Amino acid sequence: MSEHREIELELGPVAVIHQPTGWTYAPGFIFNYGFWPRFELVIDAHDAFLFGGPDVAARRRLLETGVLVKSVLRQGSLQGETGPSVAAELGALLPSVPAAGGVGGSLAVIASQRWESLTVHLNGEGDLTREGDLAVIAGVIIEGPDRWPVRPVAELLTEHQTNEPATYSALGGAIWRASEALSPDLAVRVAREAGEQVVEIRAGLTWAFQTRR
Repeated sequence: MSEHREIELELGPVAVIHQPTGWTYAPGFIFNYGFWPRFELVIDAHDAFLFGGPDVAARRRLLETGVLVKSVLRQGSLQGETGPSVAAELGALLPSVPAAGGVGGSLAVIASQRWESLTVHLNGEGDLTREGDLAVIAGVIIEGPDRWPVRPVAELLTEHQTNEPATYSALGGAIWRASEALSPDLAVRVAREAGEQVVEIRAGLTWAFQTRR
């Protein structure tokens, strides 16, 4: 989470997705700004622009793009304190390009614990999609030791949406802390979406910097 007056720009993930009906290319970005102590503005344009395979593109437009506010509810191990860190994220889901559907909403809770050898994040999310359907998302992210310049990361995720087959996915990759400001990442995700197997290659870059006081 961004510090107060810090901007964190995630350039990507740039995803190349393979499914039985073809390929989908999905560039995106996530903008984070710590506008108040323990509060962060998030503009999530992950999968906002989708080119290629129509099936994956149509499904992903229901959820991905949003404007949200994230807050730390409990300061814990991620902030140098003891015990779990707990955060909540609330906001609106917006139409993507090309525009489809109306406006939805999202509420997520994230609990994180950092030890010397690994960090674990547990995520629970409830969404009202832009089509008016309900979706429940749950996942776990495991990262290697934070002190390593290149740390492995893995994610398991499940999504259940009204009138849609459940989605199950697994991701594996690595994050390289090139400097205090720059962190490139690379990952491969395998999923079962809408009854089809999807393989996705993701690459991104996180750039963090302080704004003037």
